[in-house]
Amino acid sequence: MFSIFSYLIIIALLMALAYRDIKEYILPDYLNAALALSFSAFHISMHWQLITPIESLEGAFAGGSLLLLIRVCANKYYNKDALGLGDVKLMAAAGLGLGYPGIFMALSLGAFAGLLHGLFMALLEKKKNNHKINLSRVNVPAGLGLTIGIALMMVYQFGFEWLILFKK
Repeated sequence: MFSIFSYLIIIALLMALAYRDIKEYILPDYLNAALALSFSAFHISMHWQLITPIESLEGAFAGGSLLLLIRVCANKYYNKDALGLGDVKLMAAAGLGLGYPGIFMALSLGAFAGLLHGLFMALLEKKKNNHKINLSRVNVPAGLGLTIGIALMMVYQFGFEWLILFKK
C-alpha cells in the first residue's frame, strides 16, 4: 500500500514542480527534496526490486552532474543565469528514482518536451504581436519539460507492473 501512495505522491510532486516553474520560474528545494524522499520511499517499499540502490545513486549523480555541467556551459555562453540550480536538483532527485541509465532518457524526453513548449510559446508570441519568431529570445522554464520527461520515463520504466510485485 505504501508503494502505491509513494507513486501517487511522486506524480503529484512532479505536477506541483511543473506548475511552480511555469508560474514563478522556480523549482523550490522543499519540493525537490520531497521528490527525492518519495522516490526513495517507493523503492524501499518495493525492496529495491525495480532498481538497485547503486543504480539509484548513480542516477542521482549522473542526472545532477550532467545538468550542472549544462548549467555551467550555458551560463558562460549566455553570460547570465540560463539554467537554475533547481533544475539541477530536480534531475538529481529524479535520478534517485529512475536510476542510471533511465535518468538520461528522462532528460532527453524532457529536453524534447521543452523544445516543443518553446516553439509553442514563440508561435503564441508571433500571433499576439505579429513579430518575426526569434527563438533566442524565448524564455522557457526548463522544469515543465523535465517533469514531463521524468513522468514519461517513470511510467515507461516502472509502468504498473510493480503493482504485481506489490501483491506478492
